[in-house]
Amino acid sequence: MLASLKTKLREENHPEFWRERIDHDLLPDWMGQTKTCPACGRSHTIKTKAMIKDKDSAIKAGHYLQDMKMSGRCKVIMDPVTRAVAGDTLMEGLKDFSPEAVIFERDDLHADEQALGTLLTAMSDKPDFLVSCGSGTLTDITRYNAYMAGIPFVAYATAASVDGFASGSTPLIVKGFKTTYPGIAPDIILYDPTVLAAAPQKMIAAGFGDVLAKIIALIDWRLAFFAEDEAYCPLIAGLVDQAVASCLDLAENLTALGKTDHQDQIKKEEACSQLMEALSLTGIAMQMMGSSRPASGSDHHISHLLEMRDIQRHKKGSLHGDKVGIGTLIGMTLYMRLFEGRRLPLQKPPLPAHIWEKEVRRVYGPLAEQAIAKNDPLPPQGKMWETQKQSIEAAMEAFGYNYVDRFSKLLPEARDHITAIGGPVRPDQLGYSKQDTYDAIAHGKEVRPKFTTLRLAERFGWLYDLAEEIADGLPAGRIY
Repeated sequence: MLASLKTKLREENHPEFWRERIDHDLLPDWMGQTKTCPACGRSHTIKTKAMIKDKDSAIKAGHYLQDMKMSGRCKVIMDPVTRAVAGDTLMEGLKDFSPEAVIFERDDLHADEQALGTLLTAMSDKPDFLVSCGSGTLTDITRYNAYMAGIPFVAYATAASVDGFASGSTPLIVKGFKTTYPGIAPDIILYDPTVLAAAPQKMIAAGFGDVLAKIIALIDWRLAFFAEDEAYCPLIAGLVDQAVASCLDLAENLTALGKTDHQDQIKKEEACSQLMEALSLTGIAMQMMGSSRPASGSDHHISHLLEMRDIQRHKKGSLHGDKVGIGTLIGMTLYMRLFEGRRLPLQKPPLPAHIWEKEVRRVYGPLAEQAIAKNDPLPPQGKMWETQKQSIEAAMEAFGYNYVDRFSKLLPEARDHITAIGGPVRPDQLGYSKQDTYDAIAHGKEVRPKFTTLRLAERFGWLYDLAEEIADGLPAGRIY
């Protein structure tokens, strides 16, 4: 174990080491290719060949696709809103590709079996490629069907609201359970700064929240590398860290001020373009790693459980980035509470297995069997946990305490940025009760059997007490 820890603690495994050495030409040089990573030695593939920013990107889409050697017939996937924003112009721009529109009319649209089947039926004439015109949900529906059909797709972004544009995996709702399935990344991502800046302010706030979520995803991932030997790449972590830093720098220009003043509008368009680049960069990081790990931690698990609960209640849910932004603020709170005084928390007894199962059945209802099947009833015990605890302590001493120390200043800044841009910072602002919030913190971990802040708190025996404390204090403003 000592030798393994020494290897993990080497300077070359620090994201900061690679962040300072990442050449600005690295990503353009890797686009559309497979390269051997100088940091981890693995082969990383970026399927996406180009990200194109152009105020005329919709009408000129056909020219860009021809430049990328795409050919044949296409389907363009949109909804009534994205059709009005850019879809009709995009259809005109793609006229040389015999485009046919597939328009989703559902108010409660999710990337679920019904939506996937609707698009699959529309693909009976076997198009050569697909084009999504929208943001997260439409892109995921398109991505999965393109993957299943073995054809490429192009993403036209109408809002910088989610990091999934460039992702190679697909979060789907199947039988009410949010699960990650395979998918393909788009060959090309197109966006227009004017269209992005004109998107509803809440969608811009959601995109900002989705980038901020990487703050928690990165430390969750790095601690998983120490505690469970999970595959890790410091170069990819460095890329994601860059995206977070750039996102924080542009927060002021993402506000609604651009609606009234021409100069502010220009600033907002540029800020939305930079936000889109940051979101795409985190999506590319997921492509390179072959999983969502670089961009998704406990923040996403909290979000997923809340989304699943909305579906069970037949309630129109909020935006993904809204919930992961809130999950990020909660994640920072959990880390600060767990590691107060720059030391490991005192060990508390775990929740007994029979009580855990009873709680999972209460929280997940008809989905409980899936949650139980994915998870162990008890966290690691005995020698295994002692070994993991030593690794966690070494990691916290090396970088973790310094990382968490930043949260005392970063958490209120992030909260205020989200509020100024127009997003929510507490679950009750989205209509969730204290019980909903408790359940998401205490049992969001059962959505995925993955090491995160939630698992860490569970292993030290603190999770359920902290979930109760945070859920009770958030609506009254006592937590942050």
